[in-house]
Amino acid sequence: MKEKKNTRFFPIFIGATLGVVLEIISMLVDEIVVGNIFTDEAFASVNLIEPYTYIETFTAYLICVGGAALIVRAQGAGDRKRMNDIFSQTMILCGLCGIGLTLIYVLFTPQLVRLVADDPSVYENALNYFKAMRFYPLVDMFDTFMFAYVLYRGGYVQFYIAIFFRIAANVVLSYLLGSMMGLMGIGLASIISLLLALMIKLTFLLTKKHGLKFRWYLNARDAGIIFRLGLPESALSLFIVIMEMAVNNFTLKNYAAAGVAAVAVVINIFEFVLYLSEGISEYEIVAVNTSIGRNSSKSMDRAIKVTLRAAVIEGLIFIGLILLAADALPEAFDIDNAETARLAAMMLRTLAPTAIFICLSRVTAIFYQYTRRIPRTLVLFGMAIAALPTTFGMLFGQFAIEGIAFGISLGPVVAIALMYGYVRVIKKEKLFDYSLMQLD
Repeated sequence: MKEKKNTRFFPIFIGATLGVVLEIISMLVDEIVVGNIFTDEAFASVNLIEPYTYIETFTAYLICVGGAALIVRAQGAGDRKRMNDIFSQTMILCGLCGIGLTLIYVLFTPQLVRLVADDPSVYENALNYFKAMRFYPLVDMFDTFMFAYVLYRGGYVQFYIAIFFRIAANVVLSYLLGSMMGLMGIGLASIISLLLALMIKLTFLLTKKHGLKFRWYLNARDAGIIFRLGLPESALSLFIVIMEMAVNNFTLKNYAAAGVAAVAVVINIFEFVLYLSEGISEYEIVAVNTSIGRNSSKSMDRAIKVTLRAAVIEGLIFIGLILLAADALPEAFDIDNAETARLAAMMLRTLAPTAIFICLSRVTAIFYQYTRRIPRTLVLFGMAIAALPTTFGMLFGQFAIEGIAFGISLGPVVAIALMYGYVRVIKKEKLFDYSLMQLD
């Protein structure tokens, strides 16, 4: 039988990478507009509400990444009924979780705001912003799913238009509604712009080829698979928060605010490389799940080779960019003190070679995620992003502040080495071995 077409790398890679960059920009719009229109206290208030955004993002990824991947897997197998079932199940779960989170946020609004903004100088501003943002999960759950679904199935036109339109609408509405309604208007602008972007993505479903039939379908087994597949990438955001908070607290205690500023630049670039490597991992998700759906070892071989080459090439590009921009990046983060900027630039040069290992950690973990080895995924993500960078950063940071950057850089390198040793020595497998498992 003739082999079906392989998954194309560049459309997914470019779409996902651009999507991540624009999503980051979109998230920064609120803070930029608030910083220009309102006081520093208002700016702080918006940032204090972020933990509830992280909770919503964690929940959305838990549902949407696994759901979209299973649809691709069913598409690879040519099972249209299965695609409809998973689509329906995921949409229902998005609705239920969105309603559930919103109800909690609405019922306990004052208590939740006081938990993160108890100081009188920021409480009222945080409360006004949260009064709008507590309804954000109702829209973002569905938008996160459609983000993955449209990208995975090749709706690049709708994908790009939706993202660009969201940013433009958010900027305009933030200034208009912010001027009229204060911080509540800023939050409302985010919701409206996201809703408009979601409507653009939904047009992808209007075609016969890409549209799926919705029906009331709830299956505990399928829901469990969706949650299990989505868990590692959901946990990724928590690992980032853990590392950032722990390292910043350690730096503040040992090297004061100036030290935090320098280390924060290193952490931000570390996270930036991690986020942008999503372009490769999104291709990997589609290619691996398509191979599983087809039960095709040839397709899987190609997907692994393309993914690994892309990770190394992207890592090398990041190394070059970080080294070239090391002196300019501190200024981009608004660091004015010359000594702090010099220190940050020096630490960025220490971080640069780690870019390859950050990319390799991500694609290796994603491979295990979709070949039914979830514990390995969680362990690798946990070691590479949270546990080892934090541990080594604190260990070497006791001797000098430069040691913090060295420790953060060492984390992904050691994580990959430990996982490789475990797989080869203990499990006696190749690092990307799928021959010992059924492709189902």
